[in-house]
Amino acid sequence: MNLRSLAAIGTLCFAAANSLAWSEDGHRQIADIAWTKLSPLAQSKLGKILATGEPTFRPLEGNVRESFRAGSAWPDFIKGKKPSAYEEEITRYNRLFDPNIDETSSEGTRCKKWHYLDIPIRYKGERPADEKSNALAAMDLAFAELARLNSTNADLRMQAWWVYWITHVVGDVHQPLHCTSSHHVHEEGDAGGNKFDILQEGKKRRLHGFWDGAIGRAIAQDREAGLSPSVEDVSSRWLQDAANQPSTDEALCTTVKHWIDEGARLADVYVYKGVNEGEEPSAAYQASTIKLSKQMAVLAGTRLAAVLNRLLK
Repeated sequence: MNLRSLAAIGTLCFAAANSLAWSEDGHRQIADIAWTKLSPLAQSKLGKILATGEPTFRPLEGNVRESFRAGSAWPDFIKGKKPSAYEEEITRYNRLFDPNIDETSSEGTRCKKWHYLDIPIRYKGERPADEKSNALAAMDLAFAELARLNSTNADLRMQAWWVYWITHVVGDVHQPLHCTSSHHVHEEGDAGGNKFDILQEGKKRRLHGFWDGAIGRAIAQDREAGLSPSVEDVSSRWLQDAANQPSTDEALCTTVKHWIDEGARLADVYVYKGVNEGEEPSAAYQASTIKLSKQMAVLAGTRLAAVLNRLLK
């Protein structure tokens, strides 16, 4: 099913009825789906690469698949100022795209701006400028650097750094609110739904956070239906469901700008439709959120595998 169909279905459903990107279980699920589509060569290379990365994220007892899943959450792990073997790189790369970045602000530290690109939608007047440091700039560099280092089998430690970022940010930009900032409620923009508050079970929640948890809620829904919630069983089940399958063209698209543009469009016609600030999302909206999250997890995992198969050839 293609993305335009997803948006149309979501809109019809709606008519009938703190920022981390996908939560850790969401990132792990996307990475595991990707693992099932990696070539044996890419899997073998990842085993060697990840064995040189962050010490607490290295494979245990040869379980590279689990290490790959865990590494997908590493860029969120470092947000909390947890000590990392890459402290020097975190500081240096944080300033790479914008030497004047405001490092006194929360978003101006530890490469946090690499997780998203807020394409403005629903704005009036002149189009707001994009941040210099963003997911597109980061992924363009990451793809080039991993390919360069892999071509000469150089610096496995830095290859691990780039694998962590690629695995994570590819997942991030398949969460539509990591691709946009809407100006329709807040004139200055809502920072990917982080300033757009809704209610969830009677409690105040950011729209962004609600979407971050969607893959986790989809897994929980499977568990409540009596299905295995183990990450590998979920991968197998979601991959076998025809409703989750992207078209061949979508699956093979490795152009990050296209992914982000599509995410912004989905946010415009899907995420912000049928939900109002200060209100509880309808049952139809919540069901559609879970449905889309499964489809985006499969799409992100498929594209991530395509990227890594190419870069680690």
